[in-house]
Amino acid sequence: MIITKKTVGPLAISLSLALSSCTGLPSSGPSADAIKSGSTERTSPYVLIPVTATTLSLMTQIDPERLSTTFGSGQKQSVSLIGVGDIVMVSIWEASDNGLFSAGTGAKSGGTQIPEQPVGEDGMISVPYAGQVRAAGRTPQQVKTDIEKALTRMAVEPQVLVHVVKNVSNTVTVTGEVAQSGLISLSPRATRILDVIALAGGPRSESQALAVQITRGTRSQTVPLERLISDPRENIYVQPNDIVALIRQPRSFTVFGAATANSSIQFDEPELYLNQALAKVGGLSDERADAKGVFIYRTEPASVVARMAPGRTYPGAGNLVNVIYQIDLKDPNGFFLMKSFRVQNRDLVYIANSSLAEIRKFSTLVSMTAAPVAQAATIGNTVTTFAGK
Repeated sequence: MIITKKTVGPLAISLSLALSSCTGLPSSGPSADAIKSGSTERTSPYVLIPVTATTLSLMTQIDPERLSTTFGSGQKQSVSLIGVGDIVMVSIWEASDNGLFSAGTGAKSGGTQIPEQPVGEDGMISVPYAGQVRAAGRTPQQVKTDIEKALTRMAVEPQVLVHVVKNVSNTVTVTGEVAQSGLISLSPRATRILDVIALAGGPRSESQALAVQITRGTRSQTVPLERLISDPRENIYVQPNDIVALIRQPRSFTVFGAATANSSIQFDEPELYLNQALAKVGGLSDERADAKGVFIYRTEPASVVARMAPGRTYPGAGNLVNVIYQIDLKDPNGFFLMKSFRVQNRDLVYIANSSLAEIRKFSTLVSMTAAPVAQAATIGNTVTTFAGK
């Protein structure tokens, strides 16, 4: 086929129409209009929430899940009770030099010490002449009283001291990013989470990158270590058999779309705001970005979404809802909102392309496609002229 002037026009028009009807233009993601229209569909997998001063106010009023809520009132539990496996030492004094336990040395000798022994699986310890004495589930004072009663008829005014040498039952397991993992014995004065972490030698890295996971029975919850440090209400009392694990969990967010750079960014700030987050990637691209289309993708509890978008149908399963927050930076107030919008761990920030950027892409594609056609037409004209001669 020889391309001539007569065929160039229809061919160029056909190419233009083909490109204009093409929906597969290169793009970094959906347009702002596509996100808005998608949120109105009945089967939409997300809820779109425009960020306003009211929205931000409601977000600050919503408290995160608290350890005291998950694990009860957070009141301390007595750790003075002896448990199975504890190592116990019993000392006995008498008022007579010739008493059963004085051995003719007098009361000032310091009495007789029964060798250290663990509390058996049956909860009992053995005391000479007193027999088997129940220790598990009782305080040292209660065990002392029982031994003295058992020895009353055989010893002269016996005085008993029961001492827990090694506390095994009233311990907390501390592991993870601490200087020394192991079992921490709880003291009668009560011990809090930060206390046992300190007793384990403290964290091995910066607190900003660490989270604390508390496991009690079948319940478990993870909170940032910084929250325990800054909020005394979160530093609850630990209980026997708790597991406290320090987990390295650096916080990060990702940025896609019409930003100067697309990247995953780790942050150490206790509170990172959206303006700071965007500054970390160089801000919006002047040539591509739709200033009305700044979106933050996040998964929120349904109870949180209900307060910010009352009366809406929430997609998703369970108590979690996919949410897209939108900030309009064409509105001057949008920058104030951006300064107050807190970025959370694993947030995804997406900047939509402007319609002008899409037109530029289309024009570039048309130019790239039309250039060979025009070049072929020029060649065709030359061939026709040469043939005419």
